[in-house]
Amino acid sequence: MKYVETGYGKIPYISLLAILSISLVVNLPGLAISPIMGKLGHVFKDVTELEIQLLTVLPNLVTIPFILCSGKICTPKNQMFILGIGLGIYTITGILYFFATSMIQLILLSCLLGVGCGLVIPLAASLISQHFVGKARTRQLGMKSSLSNFSVIFATLFVGWMAAINWHLSFIVYMLPIIPLVLIPFMTDGYIDSHKIVRPAPPYEPKAEPAKPSDDDVRKSEITHKPAGVNFHFQGSHAVMLLVGIMALYFGVTYATEVVSYYLPFDMEHYGLNTGDVGVATAMFFAAATVAGFFLTRIISFFKASTMQVAIIFCILGLFVTGLFHHSISYILGVFIMGLGYGTIQPILYDKTSYVAPTAAKSTAYFSYLLTCNYVGISCVPFIVGAMKRLFDAGTDPNFSFIFNGCLCVGVLALAIWKRKSFVFEADPTYCEKPQPAATSTGK
Repeated sequence: MKYVETGYGKIPYISLLAILSISLVVNLPGLAISPIMGKLGHVFKDVTELEIQLLTVLPNLVTIPFILCSGKICTPKNQMFILGIGLGIYTITGILYFFATSMIQLILLSCLLGVGCGLVIPLAASLISQHFVGKARTRQLGMKSSLSNFSVIFATLFVGWMAAINWHLSFIVYMLPIIPLVLIPFMTDGYIDSHKIVRPAPPYEPKAEPAKPSDDDVRKSEITHKPAGVNFHFQGSHAVMLLVGIMALYFGVTYATEVVSYYLPFDMEHYGLNTGDVGVATAMFFAAATVAGFFLTRIISFFKASTMQVAIIFCILGLFVTGLFHHSISYILGVFIMGLGYGTIQPILYDKTSYVAPTAAKSTAYFSYLLTCNYVGISCVPFIVGAMKRLFDAGTDPNFSFIFNGCLCVGVLALAIWKRKSFVFEADPTYCEKPQPAATSTGK
């Protein structure tokens, strides 16, 4: 049996593959509809453009409350059950899409798809957080980000090919949840605990990352109003404030870079480029994010403490290149650079969220809060850009969204340089926060 390093010891390689397989499905809702929206207008001649657009918008909107619900109800004891329910709903919905014959049926199934995906999304990162620590966790969270972005590239191309045969076949991509559903037995605590290899303590304790208190310790601390484990330094309001900072940065970079999905087609078409060029340029964003996630630990090792600042600079350069230069090569280059920046920042923020979660039981809840920012950021793009266009009287300027968001990122960069020693803008959480010494009690 092959094993993989966790930072605590080793677990079976099949368990890692099972956990990572969840990442294949977290970015899919709404995706199958996008390439066939034009065709659906011909299939259902009596529907409006708004109804067709709802098929892409609704899954993301419905996903948000169920991400929060998953974070609220998941515990280490029931998380496999919640994961199975979410993947089951996801898979059944994918099957029902093949039998849909009306627009109202497609809309209802899109809502159901959001329910299943919302329950699953926090667990894709939380399970990695629970079983890995230190550099091993950073590496696997990079792989998680890489796989989720790669699945977007694969699914987009696949849907385009299938739609040419029959529009129903586009929904085959929603059958991917079968893979993690079948692999659930390999990611249970029972299987992992019975097959893992635990490395003897001390000398292998992860740098500056103390053990998290047990659930019993936390319950006692709520009664006694004393810290839940004196060696753990992120508790109470401190942990919450750090999480808020991470969420704010995630919202900002997601909003700034998601203009690619909303406005790149209009920008490129305005300057005479065809839909093929648009497809290639859009795919470059996810390809770059995939590359960044795959080589995350090497990127951090190269840029060290400046990794976050460099990644933000990449986002800024990508936005300005896309907004100022209007050739197919410049669009591809700009979007690729932007994707490298976003693909580096995203898994680092996942890693920070793992680090600040007070207990393993709360890691799913913390990830649900963080990932909600991702979907809110995506949903806010047209509203914020539209409002700013009216404020600055930009009218129909196709470049405004990229230039405006680039300027916003310059402000984020200034803050990142000013607060470069802070937890939020440090690349590796184990570099900047040191565990506090154990408290000593004195008596009279």
